[in-house]
Amino acid sequence: MAKIFDKQDLIYICSPLSSPTKEGIQKNMAGAKYYSWYVAVELGGRTIAPHSFLPDYLDDHIPQERQVALDFGLSVLKICKALVVCGDIISSGMAGEIRKASEWGIKVYRFRIDGEKAVLREMEASEDGMQICENHIS
Repeated sequence: MAKIFDKQDLIYICSPLSSPTKEGIQKNMAGAKYYSWYVAVELGGRTIAPHSFLPDYLDDHIPQERQVALDFGLSVLKICKALVVCGDIISSGMAGEIRKASEWGIKVYRFRIDGEKAVLREMEASEDGMQICENHIS
């Protein structure tokens, strides 16, 4: 896959975090770290995934702490060149990040690894305000 981001571009990694168990949250944090690494290596840019480290400090099951984490993520997203949605699930938190990125004119991409092949697609807003995959990049 060709690098599509400049090395100075800040890229926001969007993937699921919530889980009913601490182990599930730890697994999702590890997934976010992996996606962050993979996207940076394969697509270029500097990646950031706040949910890969914030749950070490803020408890996602405590509503006030979850809101602080979500607000922090959005403050970081605001300065990013792109948002890359990773995985097969779009959680409520992810949906909010996708909506904000679209509102702020930040490009949104969908990234998946299908077997040995990495696939990136630019996402366009659908008529109902959610996102659909369009424009196949690779």
